[in-house]
Amino acid sequence: MCWIFMSERGWSSMWALHARYRGRDTRRAELVRRFAEALSTLEGAGEFELLGVEDIRAHITHPATACDVVMALLAAGDWAIGIGVVPGIDKPTDEDEAQIELAKKTASEALRPTARAGAVKVRIVGARRDDPRAFNISASFALMAQVLSKRSFEGREATSLMRSGMNQNEAAAELGISKQAMSQRLQAAGWQAEQAGWQLAVNLLEHSAQP
Repeated sequence: MCWIFMSERGWSSMWALHARYRGRDTRRAELVRRFAEALSTLEGAGEFELLGVEDIRAHITHPATACDVVMALLAAGDWAIGIGVVPGIDKPTDEDEAQIELAKKTASEALRPTARAGAVKVRIVGARRDDPRAFNISASFALMAQVLSKRSFEGREATSLMRSGMNQNEAAAELGISKQAMSQRLQAAGWQAEQAGWQLAVNLLEHSAQP
């Protein structure tokens, strides 16, 4: 069942993501399928459909979920991402297939055929292609992608546990290290910058969907 994000003003919004694998894994079809299955389990994400061998696409019903999906793909590397935004409507329904399909189509249009791994492009229904809201969202993810690219294996390991919902004590215990060592790993990995960037992207995505 699809649920649609509602603001205090009563309007509803819809997002969609279209991601394309740009890596060189010889078993790319299996890898892409696994990603589609895993991302489909996130609350607020529709089922990710497979489009050919390298592409996956789904509607998203909350900006935080959209950011979680993008961050997961950026952390994995080798993915180019398009985001489609359908601004709010006055009379939302629990299920609006037309709105879902429009969001998916817009996400596919945002993802250029030549898009490189790590690129995140945004298109907003009814807005110009050079809309500053779309640029700002893309820029926020570009900054976070830069942070992610600088991480060591230990940093990726530590931040992955934090992103899963653990606190520092729990993550340190999971890794068999001290809380101080965990704190140092997170600092070196730019965890605070990622958290700030994630919240910024959520706010921008929510703002982009205002009518």
